[in-house]
Amino acid sequence: MTQIIPVMLLLLVISSGFYGLFALFCVMEFFRPEKKEAKEIPCEPISVLKPLSGGDPELFENIQSFCMQDYPEYEVLMGVTDPSDLSLATAQAVGAGPEYSTRIIVSEKSLGANRKVSNLGGLAGAARYELIAVSDSDMRVDSSYLKHISGEYFSGDNIGLVTSLYMIPNPLSVGAALESLTMALDLIPSVLVARRLEGVTFGLGASMLFSKASLDAIGGFEAIADFLADDYQVGHRLWEKGYKIILSRYVLEDMAGAMSIAAHLKHQMRWARTYRACRPKGYMGYGITYTFPISCLLFLQQGPTILSLSAICFAAGLRLCLALAVCNKVVRKKNWLKWLILLPLKDMLGFGIWIWSFLGSTVYWRGSLYQILKGGKIREMPS
Repeated sequence: MTQIIPVMLLLLVISSGFYGLFALFCVMEFFRPEKKEAKEIPCEPISVLKPLSGGDPELFENIQSFCMQDYPEYEVLMGVTDPSDLSLATAQAVGAGPEYSTRIIVSEKSLGANRKVSNLGGLAGAARYELIAVSDSDMRVDSSYLKHISGEYFSGDNIGLVTSLYMIPNPLSVGAALESLTMALDLIPSVLVARRLEGVTFGLGASMLFSKASLDAIGGFEAIADFLADDYQVGHRLWEKGYKIILSRYVLEDMAGAMSIAAHLKHQMRWARTYRACRPKGYMGYGITYTFPISCLLFLQQGPTILSLSAICFAAGLRLCLALAVCNKVVRKKNWLKWLILLPLKDMLGFGIWIWSFLGSTVYWRGSLYQILKGGKIREMPS
């Protein structure tokens, strides 16, 4: 038994290393310079849906960025489910700008356990245009956003969804830096690996562009009102219907503000348990991505041998190469690199969250406690 454990750990380190190298390749390949072709892309009108709840950091500027698009015809719909919601005043302030085509929608009808989906259902029902772009309230874009994703939507046949990655380029706290590193070095590479191996079969809530017709084809928002990961459900159900899903090269900015470490851990636990419920086999395999923690386990088991020290150096070097690639290709802010000092801590916390996620099924979301049921459905629990 004492001989089996180090062999297993060594095999895990090797397997994890292969994953890390492949993830690095996927990042470099996806964000390589585009070959720009001069062709006319239809600019169909778009309704942008912004579901709001509470006061996100820099909410006014976030919403305003969606109202300042270099695009011929669009509208921005801001929605709440409670007339007394804190975000309503901000939405009204944004809508006061006469140059913006905005509306505020109050959707008090509950479609299910997920209040955000009830919000989206009201927004979609009020949308004027056939094309719908959904984006979370903490996201910010530049003026090319709609032009970019609409161009990708009309770039081929039978495209049902264009979805986007996201990042935190300027963390304002240690918690936000841990969140930023997780997005940049865990989420983005894992999505790109999945895209390369099996194609994109899901949506990401940062940004989703689809049509009302394709939404109706999967039963509308009513069909996913009891699921926590509404973005995953929209994308996966469209994929099951035979639609193609495009991962956009446009990366949105997540304005996380001065996130606390506790908020980061709660968010990651919610993401982990949601992922486990939606893709149990994939989530089990996700453990192989923790190259550095696995190499540390080998070190603890063997002590400071040439093999264990080499494994740690290899894991640290691989993570650093991935960080530099993501910084150069995605974040594009050298100041972001100063937070790499937290990378070992982030990796150890991430590994701990992955293990802990198997020991329960409850998550906190927007101030409420939910239990995640089989398949990703949720029910609200007493706090």
